[in-house]
Amino acid sequence: MDYLQLAKEMAHRGPAAGVEAEAFINVGIECEIRVSQGSVQQLSQAGSKGLGLRVIDGGRVGYAYTSDFDDLDATWTAALELAQAADADTYRGLPEPQSVPEDDLEIYDPTVESTPVDAKVALTKAMEQAALDYDQRIAAADRCVYSDKVEHIFLVNSRGFAGEFGRSVVVGYLRAVGRDTEGQTMGWGFGASPFLSEIDPSAIGAEAGRKAVEILGGKPVDTQQATVVFDPVGAAELVGWLAQALTAEAMQRSRSFLLDRMGQVVASDKVCLLDNGRLKRGIASAPFDGEGVPTAVTRLIDEGILQAVLHDTYTARKEDARSTGNARRESHRSLPKLGPSNFCLQPGPDAPEDIVSQVETGFYVTNIMNVGGINPVSGDFSVGASGLWIENGVLTRPVSGVTVSSTLPEILQNVVAVGSDLRFVPFVGAFGAPTVRVDGMVVAGR
Repeated sequence: MDYLQLAKEMAHRGPAAGVEAEAFINVGIECEIRVSQGSVQQLSQAGSKGLGLRVIDGGRVGYAYTSDFDDLDATWTAALELAQAADADTYRGLPEPQSVPEDDLEIYDPTVESTPVDAKVALTKAMEQAALDYDQRIAAADRCVYSDKVEHIFLVNSRGFAGEFGRSVVVGYLRAVGRDTEGQTMGWGFGASPFLSEIDPSAIGAEAGRKAVEILGGKPVDTQQATVVFDPVGAAELVGWLAQALTAEAMQRSRSFLLDRMGQVVASDKVCLLDNGRLKRGIASAPFDGEGVPTAVTRLIDEGILQAVLHDTYTARKEDARSTGNARRESHRSLPKLGPSNFCLQPGPDAPEDIVSQVETGFYVTNIMNVGGINPVSGDFSVGASGLWIENGVLTRPVSGVTVSSTLPEILQNVVAVGSDLRFVPFVGAFGAPTVRVDGMVVAGR
């Protein structure tokens, strides 16, 4: 079936009906495998396709979707009727058509779909075995999961935009359980890429094993103000919360701790936050966003200065600004929604080991647990953490059962060093960070 032509036929009904129209078609296949103790506990593989139709009539939006391509007239009628029942918002409308750069983002790997399931099962089992082989104190590998998704996107609107692309995402992860006479710990390992060949089961398993073993026997430290060094995984989770405060929607709703700070210094000059929808091999990259706007590289905080926020077409029109290409689509079942793509703290010049070596006394955090203590509106930050204590630039004893707290504004201002080891973390979205040193945080223990 020519899906692009089908999308054109649906979207081009709009002008005849006196409305704007947009047709979004998503065709894909997903696979998920879960392994425990060398056996497959769950295996699923399913294909899907669907069409979402958005109709805009004088700022009134109707949206209907279907997976039945034999009765699209009913979908069109439903979208029109829903638009008639909606409240008008003058800022609602389709974007002006723009040309999309033709550079290859390297986000589609055809071998993901063609690789036999047996080979994917073997990869998943290899992840688990690598964790178990790392150390005799690894008692089990919990939540050993492989997943992949291949999809083809077709988007057409009545204002002249028509585009299509394919992409794939492959993720492997597991949680290793470390155990000795003093207790039990857990450590995560993961890998993510558009390309199956970049998923290294040995590295994933070893990472999980190492993180579990190194914090065995961890104890709380005395409550104190100290330097905290976040590893890339913990720092990426922090970056994910910062992303929520850096959308135009958050600003327009007064839901950001950075409200009314545009053009001001909000962080140390070590901090450069950007959103890169055109990152080569990025797991959230695309040539255009969910509305047909070309994706872009947007610098939000540059050398500590707040310079921009993320926009979709709706928020941009409210401010007479330009969309940054950040309308995200989860599937054909939902309207486009403002959100980040590959959002990261840019890496700095320092090797991670050099950052640790320059800390006289501090806490190297390898695992954080957010229990509702991070608030992008008020800026509050308080998380449970475990990791290793730093003495005279050396990682010494394991630490657990502590809380690390500050505020997001203070954390941004107190970033002293940023590492060169940028890593994107799939668990919290496509958020990335390197090792980060933050001075003056409170480590609450005994």
